[in-house]
Amino acid sequence: MKEKILITSALPYINNVPHIGHIIGSHLPADIFARFHRTYGDDVVFIGGADEHGTPAVVLSKQTGVPVKKIVDTLKAEHKKVYDKLNISYDNFSGTSIPMHVEITQDFANKMNENGYIHTDTVEQYYCENCQMFLPDRFLRGTCPKCGYDDCDADQCEKCYSVINAYDLINPHCYNCGGKPIIKKSTHLFFDMPKAQKAVDEYLESKKDIFKPYVYAEAKRWMTEGLKSRCITRDMEWGVPVNYPGLEDKVFYVWFEALLGYVTFTKQYDENFYEEVWKKRNGKIYHFLGKDNIPFHAVFFPAMLVGNGEHNFPYDIAGYNFLNYEGKKFSKSKRIGVFCTPLLTSDLEVDALRGYLTNILPETKDSDWKWEEFKNFVNSELVGKYGNFFNRTINLLNKNFPTLDVDIDTITLDEEDKDILQKLKDEADKITDLYKNIKLRDAFRSIMLLSIDANTYLEHKAPWNLIKEGKLDEAKKVLYICLNICRTLAILASPVLPEKTQEVWEQLNLEGQANQPDNWAKVGKVDIAINHKINEPKPLFRRIDDDYLESLKEHFSIPYELNFD
Repeated sequence: MKEKILITSALPYINNVPHIGHIIGSHLPADIFARFHRTYGDDVVFIGGADEHGTPAVVLSKQTGVPVKKIVDTLKAEHKKVYDKLNISYDNFSGTSIPMHVEITQDFANKMNENGYIHTDTVEQYYCENCQMFLPDRFLRGTCPKCGYDDCDADQCEKCYSVINAYDLINPHCYNCGGKPIIKKSTHLFFDMPKAQKAVDEYLESKKDIFKPYVYAEAKRWMTEGLKSRCITRDMEWGVPVNYPGLEDKVFYVWFEALLGYVTFTKQYDENFYEEVWKKRNGKIYHFLGKDNIPFHAVFFPAMLVGNGEHNFPYDIAGYNFLNYEGKKFSKSKRIGVFCTPLLTSDLEVDALRGYLTNILPETKDSDWKWEEFKNFVNSELVGKYGNFFNRTINLLNKNFPTLDVDIDTITLDEEDKDILQKLKDEADKITDLYKNIKLRDAFRSIMLLSIDANTYLEHKAPWNLIKEGKLDEAKKVLYICLNICRTLAILASPVLPEKTQEVWEQLNLEGQANQPDNWAKVGKVDIAINHKINEPKPLFRRIDDDYLESLKEHFSIPYELNFD
C-alpha cells in the first residue's frame, strides 16, 4: 500500500559551505532513503534548506563587514551547487528567511501561547558595553561547565554536545571584542517545556523500538535531567520578528524557528501534502540529522508540537554519528578533511564517492574517511565486483546473443540455477527490509555481496565454454538468468548509485529509468521479455591508481575561501 512519506534533512547553518562530514551526516542518507521510497512506489516529498538566522551568520557578518543577507544568499547558492553535484534529490531546498516561514513561525507561537505554553519573563542577561549589545548564543563564549572545553558558546557545547545555560559558562566573555560582559535586564518569551514533559515522554516510549538505541538514549537523558523552561527569543535584529506587544525588538530563538522550517518547506512545496502529513497525520515524517542535533529533534521539537497541538509528530529520527578524517577531526584552517566545493571542479565519479560514503555511514558509531580505503573500495567493490558482473554479462550477450531468444518457462533449471534465483529473491527481500528500516549501510553491503554471488555463478557456469562447445541453449539460459540478476542489482543499488545504475540500465536496454516509481516490484523477478536486445557495453566505474589518488587528496584538501564580491 502506497504511503505518504515526508523526509527532512537537517538545515545547515549558513556560515560556510559543507565538508564531506556534513554530507554523510544527513543529506546523503536522507537522499538514499527518499530515492528508495520513490522507486518502491510511495508518495515521497524530500525537503531541506538553509538555516539562515541565528548568530553564526551574524558573527560572520561582523567579522567580514558583509551584510548578513548577502552572506546567507551567497552561501546558500554554494550549498545548493554541492548538493546538486552529489545528486541529492531535494524536492524543495528553501531557506528560513522567506516570508512564509515568518508567518508560520509567528502563527505557531501564537497557538502555543493560546494553549498556555508560552509566558513572558524579565531576566538578567549578559551585555557587552564595548559592543553595546546583548550577547546571545555564539556571541557569548566561555568554558563549558560540564566538560571543560574552553571555547564553548552559550547554546550548545561543540565538544560534549550539552545544551548550555549562559549563566553556567565559566569565565564568560564577548566573542566580538573579548571583553567581560555586565548583567542587564531584558524581557523575553519563555517556552514552558515542563508542561509538555509527560506527553513527550509518552511519545519517546512509543518510539523505543523504532528509534536507533542511541537516539532513544540521548533523548531519555534529557528527559531524566528534567525539562526546563527555555527562552525562545533573542535580542537581535536578524531573525524571525516576534509579533508580541512590547517585544517587537526581539526575534525568535533560531532553534525554535528553524525546526519549523520543515513545516514551512513542506507547505511551500505542496500545500495538500502538507495538510495530509502535518495536519491530518496521514503519513510518516522522517528526520535525518547528526547526533549533535538529536536533543532538539527528539525532545525540543516534539515538546513544541505538544504545545501547538495541531501538527503530527515525527515517525522516526535517524541520527548519525560523526565522520573523522584519517583518525583526526576535520579542520578547515589545517586543511584536514575532504571539502565539498572542490567536487564542483573535479572529474571524480560522484557515484564512487556516494558508494564509499554509504559503505562507511556512521550509523552506530563514528567512522573514518581513509583515502587508501576509498581507493580499495572503488577498485575492489565497485569495479571488481559490482561493475564487473554487469560488464561481463553485457559483453557476452552483445558478442554472442545481441538478441536473446530464450523463454524461462521452456528451459530446464538445474540445482545451481535454482539456488542463485532463490538467493536473488531472498536477498532482494532482505535488502528491501534493510532500506525500510534505515539500515542503509547494511543494505548497500548486502548488494555488494549479492554481486559476488552473481559473479561466482557466472564464473562456475562459464557460458563462454558452453558457446565453444556448441551448447548454445544452455549458454542462453545462463546469460538470461544473469540478465535478470543485472536488472535486480541495478534497481537495488539505484538509491545509492543513481548515475551508474542508469548508465547500466541503458546498456541493458531496459525501458524507462532504473529508479522510476514502482520499479521495485521487479526486484528478484526473472521475467524479461523473449528476444530482448542488448546494447553496447561500457565499463561502469573508473579504477583509481596511486597517481590519481594523490591528485584527489590534494584537490579535496582545499577549503572554500569565502568571497562575497
